[in-house]
Amino acid sequence: MTSKVFVRFINEKQWLEFCEHEQGEDSLTVPEELFVEWCSAELDGQVSSSQIVPFTEFVDQLNNRWPHSYQYGISLLISGANSFTAEVNIPSRQTRHIAQALPYMIEDQVAQDVTRFHLIMGERDADGLVPVIGVPHQLLAATRRLFLHFELPLDSVLPDMLCLPRAENEWTLMFDGRQLLIRRGPMSGLAIEMDAAPVVLAAVMEHWQQRPEALRVLFCLEHLNENLKNWIRTQISGQVADAEFQVEYDEVNSSDFQLLCDHLHSHYGAKKPRFDLLQGRYASSGRRRPSAINWKPLAAMVAVFVLSYTGFLYTQAWQMNQEAARLEQEAESLYRQWFPRDRRIVNVKRQVQQHIDEYQSGADGFGFMTLLALAGEQMYQVNQRNQGAIAPRRVSYDQGQGDLRLDLVVKDFSQLEAFKNQLQQAELGVETASASQDEAGVKARLKIRSERS
Repeated sequence: MTSKVFVRFINEKQWLEFCEHEQGEDSLTVPEELFVEWCSAELDGQVSSSQIVPFTEFVDQLNNRWPHSYQYGISLLISGANSFTAEVNIPSRQTRHIAQALPYMIEDQVAQDVTRFHLIMGERDADGLVPVIGVPHQLLAATRRLFLHFELPLDSVLPDMLCLPRAENEWTLMFDGRQLLIRRGPMSGLAIEMDAAPVVLAAVMEHWQQRPEALRVLFCLEHLNENLKNWIRTQISGQVADAEFQVEYDEVNSSDFQLLCDHLHSHYGAKKPRFDLLQGRYASSGRRRPSAINWKPLAAMVAVFVLSYTGFLYTQAWQMNQEAARLEQEAESLYRQWFPRDRRIVNVKRQVQQHIDEYQSGADGFGFMTLLALAGEQMYQVNQRNQGAIAPRRVSYDQGQGDLRLDLVVKDFSQLEAFKNQLQQAELGVETASASQDEAGVKARLKIRSERS
């Protein structure tokens, strides 16, 4: 947010009627006679002169000046006549207990049903007093919906009497020609119609608590003439004649609205006052400036990469599953060749181990399965170098002589001799029992035994 907009409704009667009849329908009709007064300020600048325009024109002016809602924030000033302030004494110091007891403690000070009001509270002082501000739920809800409907960033709703400038231990009074605004503390004040000002002012000063050290009276010359100023001075002098404190009269050349906006901007800047009514269920949500980085192409690239990598992993897994299935089929086929009597194959590795346990000789470890494993390893190495060079046909074992008899088919006699040499290098004795050649190749039977001592 770089700019601040201050606004108030000029004819609050139409605004209140709108809030009373606004029931949350989808369609929203803004009265043509609803006018606002508004001004703006940069966070490091001064407040501009205010202007009075219809609400719909106000919306158009904001949209033309600030195309995006994150560029500015709106503070709405409402009349103190539509809110109230009070102080309650709550012994507990825990915020949760104070919030629970607050509606019951404030009930005697409100002439209406307290549940109709949105209550906010300030910090508990040393004497146990908790300042409270109340505003009707219906007023806040309808106002928020009005601004949301036109996509206006409403940041705060402020009672106008609490926007008056005030020093420590000082009361501030301001006459704007229509109302008397009084600010007695950080979250304490009231607004009085001018006709009732003498009576109410007398009651306030007669029963005031924590009497101030000074009383500051502000005259907005835009709305007051000399006779009215003299009448106001007379009323105040009569009420504080016996009071031992200082009364200061200041004349302000600007309007009351301009004075309030100048004070808010200079004193709070971008910070929200403690008396902002948009708290709790009505709290405004923050707005973030959109990123200057165009993230859509990067997101598209990431999405393409994720999809491609997922497809690659899926394809790789499918290929590995296919290869595992092929190897399993080859293992079963080889097992059937070596153990033709086994009809049911469940687990090749486990069943081979069973055969090893059954036929393995326990003396020197060179029984049937040992010779078969050594011969099979050499045969596998040959077939790895030359696909299909050796094809086993039948295998048997002479337990009496310790010979492994292997029937096989090779391409030619040279391939047969090469295989015999490889077996001999593995410390196996090899003898050719028979060998013949036909169209299929060389059919041979080898006797294989161990030559290890």
